[in-house]
Amino acid sequence: MSDATVTVVGRLTAKPTYGHTKNNDVFANFDVAVNHGYYDRERKMYIETGASFFSVSTFRNLAINAIESLERGTPVIVQGRLRLVKWESNDKQGMTARIEANSVGPDLNWGQADYTNIKRPRLDGDDPMDDPNVVEATPSDPEGLDSEPPEDLDEDVDESAERIPAVLSA
Repeated sequence: MSDATVTVVGRLTAKPTYGHTKNNDVFANFDVAVNHGYYDRERKMYIETGASFFSVSTFRNLAINAIESLERGTPVIVQGRLRLVKWESNDKQGMTARIEANSVGPDLNWGQADYTNIKRPRLDGDDPMDDPNVVEATPSDPEGLDSEPPEDLDEDVDESAERIPAVLSA
């Protein structure tokens, strides 16, 4: 059976949290909000219709780089394996979409990035998504998430657009 590979484009809802697996590998967890909507030609504007939230886990070198590079509101592209995880909390139950990321990067539609190549050793081990420390650090009740991303996520986009030199559009 093959894994379900997905790519999502959205913004971080908070700075990544991190910890260590039982094998002492570093992991980072964060949530990505993906806005839904459409362009209304009559009104000449984009209409927001809601958002989906994905929990993302990264491990080892990718986790370290995510912790050091990503902030709340960062526009990202995440590619990885999708896992649907059933959860129960008191009298509630549900399912959460979790992504074990293979790649995470900035979405350059919204800004520029400086890349720094860092060499770190890669260690192979057990499936880190099943590690109890990772499971415990991942929110199990997605109802605590807002149905809309925080209002100030687009402020950085507006500031960046003002800094783009006019020569780029020529």
